[in-house]
Amino acid sequence: MAKSNDENSEAATPGKKPTEVVNAATEDPKSNVIQWVVADAESSSAKPKRDKRVGTAPRKSADEKPKEKAGESRSSRVPDSVHERFIQIGDNFYFPDGAEAFRREQNRLTTRSENAVVIQSMVAVAREESAKGVVEVGGTDFFKKEAWFAASLVGLRVEGYQPTEFERERLVRALAARRGVTPRDREQEAPGELKSAAPKGDRSEERPLNTNELITGKLVDHGPAPYKHNPKETMSYFVRVETERGDRDIWGVGLERAFRHSLSNPGIGDEIGIRAIGKEAVTVQAATRDASGREIGREELDTHRNQWSVERKEFLDQRQDMAAVFRDRSISESEGVKRHAGLEGSYRKLEMGQAHAVEQYNSNTHRTQFVDHLREYLAKSIEYGQPLEPARPNAREDRTLEPREPDRDYHPTR
Repeated sequence: MAKSNDENSEAATPGKKPTEVVNAATEDPKSNVIQWVVADAESSSAKPKRDKRVGTAPRKSADEKPKEKAGESRSSRVPDSVHERFIQIGDNFYFPDGAEAFRREQNRLTTRSENAVVIQSMVAVAREESAKGVVEVGGTDFFKKEAWFAASLVGLRVEGYQPTEFERERLVRALAARRGVTPRDREQEAPGELKSAAPKGDRSEERPLNTNELITGKLVDHGPAPYKHNPKETMSYFVRVETERGDRDIWGVGLERAFRHSLSNPGIGDEIGIRAIGKEAVTVQAATRDASGREIGREELDTHRNQWSVERKEFLDQRQDMAAVFRDRSISESEGVKRHAGLEGSYRKLEMGQAHAVEQYNSNTHRTQFVDHLREYLAKSIEYGQPLEPARPNAREDRTLEPREPDRDYHPTR
């Protein structure tokens, strides 16, 4: 994770010009903040020109409008996309269920959430309000990173966060991807709308991941967090990947275990493949709520939890080739092992299955069906990146790809 450079910012003190930005992180360490530079009402550009004739009041243009005071609430500057997603009451913005999303305090917006839509909405408002196109971010490292990305994507200069080289490259790729939007889409995109603050693909509206569906992309971030980055939700685990359609967040408690047991040890910036490979029955504590949505208790709920696989794409490509060889009945065992030594244990397992089928089934058809099902089961296990069958008892698994240093981006990033 990149570190913040908030310590380099100075807090405002009496006597300093109002154009200086207050250190957003120092005022409330529990709040995530985006704030913008307030225009200097006393600057020469803001002062009306004085008529040189004595006793003559400054002349105003017929179409000149009264200027708004710095810090004055301006609901008209809130983009329509934000109004569509949130309910504004005064300077507070709420989710439709009544939970507070973020609030405005003069020249800054604050929130306790790390929700992607909240961050993008705050950036959309700040973009409209910022007189100089400069904002400062403060709060958690995750919030500052996401706010920096969303704000930079719409052309704002961001202070308070120092991005890593990978994050800069990610921004360049996202800006390049936006050029692929059709002219018609551009005409329909009003300045400051929320969709301009994110690449194609809205993380909040992603469809659920199907079992055995492989999602590939660059690993952007991963770690424990409240579900959907909502502080009121229970703790879960997320993985963020950069796909051709934009960033995608995948949630599941089992993802932490998948990283811990990954055979290829993927790191930030790697091309990875992530897949739900099964489900396990679990009992969880679920909140019970009254008609107004207020939590009134807890109850046990029987449900299923996804089991995951997370591996480097290079590793999965090699495994896919191994699985193709194993599935091909025209390739002999000796030839298959010659191509991929790691397949020896799988062929041994298949031989044992063939012997078992001979003992259990009199019908040739049943024997063939049993062996075919076993072959496909073993092939999928190989393809999905599961540990290979040992060639002999206590044999060390052939991982098909040299593992990385055990601590390189292995642990959760937050």
